[in-house]
Amino acid sequence: MPESVKQERPRIFVSIAGFCDPLLAFTVEQAVKAARFPGRLSFGIVDQSPEPSDDLLPQGTWRMAYLHVTPPNSRGACWARALAMTLYAGETYFFQVDSHSCFDPGWDETLVSALEAVASRSGNSKVILSTRPFAFEFDEDGSVRTSRFTDGTLKLVAKERVLSLSKPVMSFACYNSKQRDDLRGFQVSAANLFARGTLVEEIPYDPFMYFHGEEQNISIRAYTHGWDIWHPNAVPLYHLYKKRVEGEAPLHWDTKFDEQRQEKWRDLRRRSHARLARLITGELSGAYGLGSERSMDDYLEFAGLELGPEAASSRAVETA
Repeated sequence: MPESVKQERPRIFVSIAGFCDPLLAFTVEQAVKAARFPGRLSFGIVDQSPEPSDDLLPQGTWRMAYLHVTPPNSRGACWARALAMTLYAGETYFFQVDSHSCFDPGWDETLVSALEAVASRSGNSKVILSTRPFAFEFDEDGSVRTSRFTDGTLKLVAKERVLSLSKPVMSFACYNSKQRDDLRGFQVSAANLFARGTLVEEIPYDPFMYFHGEEQNISIRAYTHGWDIWHPNAVPLYHLYKKRVEGEAPLHWDTKFDEQRQEKWRDLRRRSHARLARLITGELSGAYGLGSERSMDDYLEFAGLELGPEAASSRAVETA
């Protein structure tokens, strides 16, 4: 196909925020190799590592915007994802993945086709395709082995029904629906989030969130802004789910990094949880607050959740 035709294809912005991740380059390379039309890809990468990576990807028709931040200067996963969003340049689609991912061949066409089909059936162009990716591992010889344990659609379900302000971060489980249709949901997976690029402008990542609670934050804000979350049956993405090995893939809250920071990770987490509670009660306004197309009550009813007594009374005071 002539290059001029390839360039006309709607572009996909691929957002990747990695923290001291040795698989960052692998993820970027796999995304390009597996794409049916790699020239349509635009990468926005925030690399939080001791030294910058100068050779993440050979030059090609794809685009790449890259930011390097040393680990002590990082303020957490959501802050890094928010930075990655600032590298968005008007691409038609937005795809957020973790920095330890690999892809099925033709993943770009699979996701675009799935999103457009859901948007057409539902009559709402504001669609988010998201569920937890399947798993992959490395064999002893370094080859990749993917694991797709079901043909059913994976749903994210809450482990409890009551949403508390004192502990606003809820636990979610990934449930095999045993259905082979795309299914409506109320919770996104931050490791696998595909939508139109306008999501970046309508639901920018809140940089004041830290880590736990980020998916609730995005889900609530997106829903109240009129976006529908769908768990797709076609998931062309795999994630390295692996227990941490000492000395490998350090975490943001590791002592060796945290002792170099003025604001410690526990303070960042405490502020983040308080911010999520303010979102739930409607106190948080502006770009990072609730939308006006649906209410928080609408979200709770759709998700089958309810507010705890202290949350309900706080909202009553706010709306009085």
